[in-house]
Amino acid sequence: MTVVGRSTRERILDTAFAISTAENSSGISMRQLADACGLNVATIYHHFPSKADLLRAVLEERGYPRRLGEDGPPPEVAAAATPADAVRRLLSWLWEGTLAEEASWRLLIGEGLRGEPAARVEAAQLVALLEPALQGWLRTVAPAFDDRAPALAGLMRSVLLSMALEHLALGPDDDRAAARIEELVQALRLG
Repeated sequence: MTVVGRSTRERILDTAFAISTAENSSGISMRQLADACGLNVATIYHHFPSKADLLRAVLEERGYPRRLGEDGPPPEVAAAATPADAVRRLLSWLWEGTLAEEASWRLLIGEGLRGEPAARVEAAQLVALLEPALQGWLRTVAPAFDDRAPALAGLMRSVLLSMALEHLALGPDDDRAAARIEELVQALRLG
């Protein structure tokens, strides 16, 4: 059955994402989702046998694992004048991407804090994929760091995740994010 150009499954995923990522969300039940979609609970369970399956599908639809393997920094990141500037630009580009996906981070972290195993598995998968992607991007934009790419990628991952948590907990603050990036550059004696 197609509703306004979207299949029932797609409509369920869109609605689940919207409800789960609302700032005041305390999670979502299958019954709440069915009500929001105008469907009965049996239809929800037909498409998604469990809440874990639903969460996994919502996150898979966003395509993060695929995008981490395919996306890369724009040319202006690689055009940095110094390796330190390349790190700054790379982290800034990653931060912009993180902000663009704030709703997904909200969902993943919120469900993880509620103990949802599927959220924790998805988060672990994304974190595991992020570090090798960072290493590759570092080697591309700052070849001078080739021998230090693994360690630097780990630190960049940690800073990026802490920036995301600060953003979600404390609210948006571009100056705070820029300061975190600069702190990493200075701590590594790159700048």
